[in-house]
Amino acid sequence: MPASSYNQIPYQSPVKSEIHPARLAAVGRLCGMQPAPVDACRYLEIGCGDAGNLIGIAYYLPKSQFVGVDLAEVPIAAGEQMRSALAIDNLTLRAADLRDISAGGNFDYAEFDYIVAHGVYSWVPAEVRDALLRVCRERLAPHGIAFISYNTLPGRFIRQYLRDLMRFHTRGIEDPSARLRQARWSVQYLADSSAIPQPWRPLLESEIAGLLQQPDWWLIHDDFGEINHPVYFHQFVDHAARHGLQYLGDADPACLFDPHGRLKPLSGSLVERQQYLDFLQARRFRQTLLCHQGEPLLRAPLAECLDRFLFSAPSHPASDGTIEGLRGMRIQPADDAVRHVAAALAETYPLPLTFEELVPYAAGEAALRDILAGMVTSGFADFHVYPFACQEQVLPKPAASRLARYQAAAGSRQVTNACGHVVALDEIAGRLLPLLDGTRTHRQIARDLARTPGTPPLKEIARHLAASLEWLARVALLE
Repeated sequence: MPASSYNQIPYQSPVKSEIHPARLAAVGRLCGMQPAPVDACRYLEIGCGDAGNLIGIAYYLPKSQFVGVDLAEVPIAAGEQMRSALAIDNLTLRAADLRDISAGGNFDYAEFDYIVAHGVYSWVPAEVRDALLRVCRERLAPHGIAFISYNTLPGRFIRQYLRDLMRFHTRGIEDPSARLRQARWSVQYLADSSAIPQPWRPLLESEIAGLLQQPDWWLIHDDFGEINHPVYFHQFVDHAARHGLQYLGDADPACLFDPHGRLKPLSGSLVERQQYLDFLQARRFRQTLLCHQGEPLLRAPLAECLDRFLFSAPSHPASDGTIEGLRGMRIQPADDAVRHVAAALAETYPLPLTFEELVPYAAGEAALRDILAGMVTSGFADFHVYPFACQEQVLPKPAASRLARYQAAAGSRQVTNACGHVVALDEIAGRLLPLLDGTRTHRQIARDLARTPGTPPLKEIARHLAASLEWLARVALLE
């Protein structure tokens, strides 16, 4: 998709925890690497859009250095406006072609400990895909980690069918708005058709429902883009190998493991086994991590290295007796120790707990290793190497992060916290957050909030303010 389309309809760049350097470092550590410290690293994002993700990371990691590059000038200008307003001096944004980042290009880029390209590989021509991997080889530090996301087969086959229909139906239509309307009409037309063979109908109906729920900016740049090139996982790994890079792991922890033992009947290399998992799960998208081919990796059994990490998970009891954590994953508590560990994680979430802090809840290290191994391999819990810093107690004059206050004051009801998560605000919280600049007492906050049109009376605000401030502290928005 040419830069002009991204200038006309900017692609949204929300915070994405999978590309936070803390996630990349954690996977690297799991595989025996010694990645750069999260709070003292050099990080490059290619295809950063309006830098919505980068700004959220750079703000909370002021001692790390960040660079964002995007071909489209309009999103970069929007990101630069926000960066300047927040005085984030450890972030540089540039409108540039990624091919200029490689050695001998127009810019003198340094090495980077982490290089991220989310939503680029499958949406650019073959020569640019080569250039992207070349940049990773040339600009990645010796012990660096690269993140590249891409659409995968076999899971994308049905969506490609719908894409072909949309593009065929809208051929010859130039106006972007008209093309989008007609693209949506064409897949709805297919869904309403009685001619679809019955074996195909459930699959198509599910895919069409998901596609029609996507916003215009997502649809036009993803499924409806000029280029959408899904590949099999093993093909991507082979392509990376031709550029001197090897498969490290995936930014989605659930992709790293086989908790149900589905691969036991199969032999083969790690890459081959991962490819079988893609076939078994009809995976449609991957967030693959790469490192230099010369980097020695040690893939020790997970249970043996759990004491090197911190862990986080929200959890609550489900109606069927299970406990639900991250990604909607549910675990069946075998005993009280599992419930106690889950409850301890929920108490501090989104902030993580160390292995040592969790030992008392499991009545011993051996039991905790089994519990955490099950939680991590299933995707119920995340593992970390960075503790994330925020103000956990409400002070007499509370201060929310300048970033969150900026986002809320701009009318956003989704703000970024210290853990790299998006926090959804209700109407009152959205009006409360900008007042928390560290200069107001609780009484002054209540008074000033009551003066805001559409808010409850002062007496009601005062009654609920303490709980609201405690909640903001709990979700890592205070500093």
